[in-house]
Amino acid sequence: MSTPWIIVLILCAIMFLLYKRKSANLARIKRHLKILPEHFIIADLETTGLDSTKDEIIEIGAIRVNRDSDHHETFQAYVRANKKIPKKITAITGITQAMIDEKGEPLGSVLKEFKDFVGDLRIVTYNAEFDMAFLNAASVHTGGVINFPNPVSCALEMARRAWPRRRSYRLGDISKDGGLSQAGTHRALGDCQRALTVYTAAVNVLGRIE
Repeated sequence: MSTPWIIVLILCAIMFLLYKRKSANLARIKRHLKILPEHFIIADLETTGLDSTKDEIIEIGAIRVNRDSDHHETFQAYVRANKKIPKKITAITGITQAMIDEKGEPLGSVLKEFKDFVGDLRIVTYNAEFDMAFLNAASVHTGGVINFPNPVSCALEMARRAWPRRRSYRLGDISKDGGLSQAGTHRALGDCQRALTVYTAAVNVLGRIE
């Protein structure tokens, strides 16, 4: 087994110890990780706000996870929004208007690239209701040709079922409690990495994917 995947296993074991407060069995963790699809997508969006009917995607990040390998391809793209980036969004994400002006691509182009990257694999996001609403709205805005009928898993809902007594289920809070790096918080790829670990830890606790 390759070193990077062993690191993921160790992180899952740490989170399991923190949340369940019982002895973690590495063989059990490995067995439960085999429940994961062999290949799946962890995705995250950054947007100009919370309302998919009027706000826009400004960044898409994703990891194509290869469960049995240390090779995981990544996708990251900025999207050129029609409106200026709100200052409060820049404060949260660090994404500036200058970054979008310089590196942003048209929504249709990014959506096509993302669809090609995703294929028909399962999509896992930390708040599937939010992310899929924005992807579906983006599909409509670009003519409805590119859509995402993929199976979807919500890591947030799995976390709620895995650790029902937590006070906070924010990705940053759950990650901090699990000892994960906070680098790249509220940036698409950084949040993908944290969501991946939370998702695999939740699978370990629940013994199933959802």
